[in-house]
Amino acid sequence: MTFPALRAWAWRLVIAAWLATAPWAGARAQEAFTIGVLPNVSARVIFANYQPMRDYFERELKRKVEIATAADFRAFNAATVRGDYQMVVTAANVGRVNQLDAKWAPLAIYEPQIPGLLVAAVDNADSAVAQLKGKSLAMANPQSLVALRGLQWLREQGLQAERDYKIVRAGNDDSLGTLVRSGEAPMAMMSMGEFRQIGEETRKSLRIVTEFARVPGFLVLSNPKLVSAEVQRLKALILQFPKSEDGKRFMALSGFANIRDVSSLELDPLDAFAEQTRAGLAPPR
Repeated sequence: MTFPALRAWAWRLVIAAWLATAPWAGARAQEAFTIGVLPNVSARVIFANYQPMRDYFERELKRKVEIATAADFRAFNAATVRGDYQMVVTAANVGRVNQLDAKWAPLAIYEPQIPGLLVAAVDNADSAVAQLKGKSLAMANPQSLVALRGLQWLREQGLQAERDYKIVRAGNDDSLGTLVRSGEAPMAMMSMGEFRQIGEETRKSLRIVTEFARVPGFLVLSNPKLVSAEVQRLKALILQFPKSEDGKRFMALSGFANIRDVSSLELDPLDAFAEQTRAGLAPPR
């Protein structure tokens, strides 16, 4: 190798070493910041609705951000507990259990509260819950706070699950409508958000029998492995998000009205649903 060629080769090594240790090299190699979103609606809807949040955090954090979800509540919670996400948006009861059992830190809560609905077919004029006796109640997300509160409400009406009626789980929101229209389940229990995501034609064949409760909105929590400064940064960003242009787009797409700070006093009443939540999220035997 000639001296000029050797010198050029040496310079290439120096430049390569410098590039590998340059300040931006670590950032470029940094893993994506992952926001996990509870699969209360289809993945397609989640990814579309949460694109503005992804854009906002990617710009503010100056790193790649990904939105992730899972097949169902149980799989999503397992991924949360494993630490697959740096931040999660999850049902209030699930988030409370994550806080109590896995030390996830609550950052904020969505508004407004979530209406819980009992839905029947349009051609079913009977609004009495007694029609469930000996039949089935359909739901897509039995571990949700809406479902747990709804089952409590039915107990207050004198109807006990598995004694007076069976619970049939639908694979998705449209399946809920199909179960009700077919007569397999005279009624379905769902959130207003789930009802809105049912296909228009199917939704036209359904009617809201009653709104039995309003439950706290989704919680935003941070991974317990994050240091205090990172947690405070995330909290500041999520609370500023609704005022940003990205936040306004998110609200328009999702139907949410605000994301605000949350106090421990708001979370304490969720403890009444903690054991049921843990049981619903446990792996099937």
